[in-house]
Amino acid sequence: MESRSVAVSRPNDEQVRIPSNGFTLAGTISKPAQPASSPLPAVVLVSGSGPNDRDEQVAGIPVLGQLASAIADAGFMVLRYDKRGVGQSGGRAESAGLQDYVEDLRGALKLLFERKDVDPKRVAIVGHSEGGLVALLAAAKEKKVAGVVLLATPGMPIGDLILAQQAHLLARSQLSEAEKQDRIAMQKKIQQAVTSGKGLDQLPPAVRKQVDNMEFQTLLAADPAKIVPEVKQPILIVQGELDTQVEPSNADRLAELANRRKNAPPAQVVKVPGVNHLLVPATTGELDEYARLPDKHVSPIVSNAVVAWLQKTLGVPSK
Repeated sequence: MESRSVAVSRPNDEQVRIPSNGFTLAGTISKPAQPASSPLPAVVLVSGSGPNDRDEQVAGIPVLGQLASAIADAGFMVLRYDKRGVGQSGGRAESAGLQDYVEDLRGALKLLFERKDVDPKRVAIVGHSEGGLVALLAAAKEKKVAGVVLLATPGMPIGDLILAQQAHLLARSQLSEAEKQDRIAMQKKIQQAVTSGKGLDQLPPAVRKQVDNMEFQTLLAADPAKIVPEVKQPILIVQGELDTQVEPSNADRLAELANRRKNAPPAQVVKVPGVNHLLVPATTGELDEYARLPDKHVSPIVSNAVVAWLQKTLGVPSK
């Protein structure tokens, strides 16, 4: 097992193993500082795409580690875990698709539901970026889940999101208009080949290696318009207005999809000015700014909004 650097730890953190499909995931449970007299409401945190550990370290910012601490301080039990094949978790990342990550999350939920110190009627999921889609898919299957928080989560089909991201990067580049159009045409060809399974052999070897990845292939087929209607739980949508990876109109699309659901409460949307995809204060929100950001902390506006909604939806923990 490779060791992991602990970015965020609390004195009473508990290390746990989460049984999954033939292997275990390594996780951390953070708890309030004061011992509770009754079972606590609980939250599972789900990271975005790529090989993320439980803290979801990006550009030196432990996004989920910081959120876990803020939510635990508010009186909740919080579980976060290394993705399969990452850190101390078993399993193989290269053969894992979206549904595999959903099953891993269901394993984490099961662990919480079965704990004596957790109130099984008050368990929610908080997902960041792609983790929001994983959270929605799991909530559709796990009716016991009491609420879902979507942080910087795509609201459009992922194939369209990737094209939008590429168009944004190309608009900032020095390439000629013809070169930009060529790149977009190539990206469409790649996505078409991946989704249809035809023409993959005509792609350049480097591109084939890149797309020969179950997570990418299953993500490309994901469409929030098909996922959200299946979710009946209350939903909170939190979106940074400087997000250039999942731009703010995605929050509006998610809200529209959520508010069309039958027999489900309307979604709440919180848009946070001056905050990027990593939920931290930024100037431009661009990818190339991440490593240079002076403030490496998730905006308290984000964590306060999540905590306030969890307290309203799950009930305020009893002291």
